[in-house]
Amino acid sequence: MARSRTPILFFFVVILAILISLSSPAVAEWSAITGSHMTYTDDVFQFSASRRQKFSEDPSQPTVVPVEKKSDIVWDPSLELIRSSTSSLGPTEVSAKAHGFLYTSNPVFNHADYRLQVKQGLSPDTAVLVRYRYVPNMFLGPNFERRTGTRLIEDERVTSHTGRMEVEQKLESKWVLNLIGRGGLRLYNEAFAERDTTFWTVGPHVSYAFSDRVTASLGYLFERGYADGAGDTRFNDDVSYRQHIMSAGLDAGLTEQLSLHLLYLYRRKDFTSELIGDTHLNRHDDTHQGAAELRYRVSQAAMLTLGVQRTQRNSTNETRSFQDTQVSIGGQYRF
Repeated sequence: MARSRTPILFFFVVILAILISLSSPAVAEWSAITGSHMTYTDDVFQFSASRRQKFSEDPSQPTVVPVEKKSDIVWDPSLELIRSSTSSLGPTEVSAKAHGFLYTSNPVFNHADYRLQVKQGLSPDTAVLVRYRYVPNMFLGPNFERRTGTRLIEDERVTSHTGRMEVEQKLESKWVLNLIGRGGLRLYNEAFAERDTTFWTVGPHVSYAFSDRVTASLGYLFERGYADGAGDTRFNDDVSYRQHIMSAGLDAGLTEQLSLHLLYLYRRKDFTSELIGDTHLNRHDDTHQGAAELRYRVSQAAMLTLGVQRTQRNSTNETRSFQDTQVSIGGQYRF
């Protein structure tokens, strides 16, 4: 079972520990970033999954699509502590971040996201990033369980452990190439334990600076997920999948203080179940997401943001389609 496969994350934990131990406390500098957003969403069930579509987040987080669609205001305060130092390899940045998500009218969706990260410079043009992310006991929504054979409605929850390694390489003066690799586990509550999934992700992301103020980017990720329920005819519930994710972005400085950030993301998820009677059999989902954010730098330490995001998923299983619109206002302060 997936609950016994936690050694898949030891690789990332060991590398994190090694890089942290190499940094020199004698020359360390400490800083912190605190921030918060207030976001309106017209579908609370899709908020967290839609928000994490970005390459830097978790673009394969599972979601439940119920008949009832609820809107809400979500507050997401965060605090990140950063230690910058010089190691035997080069500049080192160690950071720990806690991010909360508080729903005004639907507190059952409240959850937190914890992240530990090391970015190690190897040369002026090369850096390696290693990250571990932990999202415990996230509520997805009510769903039909398969384990009892009576299809009872139970709360579906998932805990995610994700390791990430990224190599950043500057090419000449305008190009930056990032090679991304992820691996992790999704562990569900007992009613949905056959969905426990091991997954891995690989792909490149490249950006090009047209000028000091305008940068464009393109990226592609391939992901494969293997669920415990694969081939198990007792439950007919195999959420194993292949996934292709593509993104295109544009960052533009409009003035010295104001900048615009645009992102389009497309995701194709093909479920690989071969179980007759499984609703995932021959199913695929197509997701389109567009996002725009204005950032206003008040000072070197403070920034305000205004953003809008639209997500639309179409599925060969019509009950799994959804649309989600988010509008947010927020800010951050570094000290």
